[in-house]
Amino acid sequence: MQIEICPTSLADKRTIWNLFQFYCYDTSIEDGYDVEADGFFSLSADYFAQYWDKPRWSAHLVRANGAIAGFVLIEPSDVLPHAQEIGDLFILKRWRRQGIAEHVAKQFLARRTETWAITVFNEWRDARSFWTKMFSHPALSVDQQLADPDGRDTTVFVLEPNMAA
Repeated sequence: MQIEICPTSLADKRTIWNLFQFYCYDTSIEDGYDVEADGFFSLSADYFAQYWDKPRWSAHLVRANGAIAGFVLIEPSDVLPHAQEIGDLFILKRWRRQGIAEHVAKQFLARRTETWAITVFNEWRDARSFWTKMFSHPALSVDQQLADPDGRDTTVFVLEPNMAA
């Protein structure tokens, strides 16, 4: 299978926005998301725009064999200054359990020139299982675990740089 991680431009913003609706649906039980009167999940347009407007923020489409399979959102960590974070990693159900999310995570995290933080909600069994598996890879070993500074029931996994900048 050919997997591509494609940086996006403003032309792709609507596509990511639409895919984010599926992400909200998938996580609505854990997040408590409700739809608005128009049937869509409410998203902050200003917050969402940061992925195209601010340095260190980026949105990427994930493609499998040319088809859109999901997205990954990268942003500065709100837990650790100067760290990057995979804010959201979403793969459509049709493409799950085929190694795509693992490929994406490795692309961003295996060769690190800066600190990365991965925040995982403790009650999200699938996410915890996925990240536990990922952190078993030698290149993705966790340097420390932190409690969430905002008091959320999460664990923050910190991966320090493993190569020179």
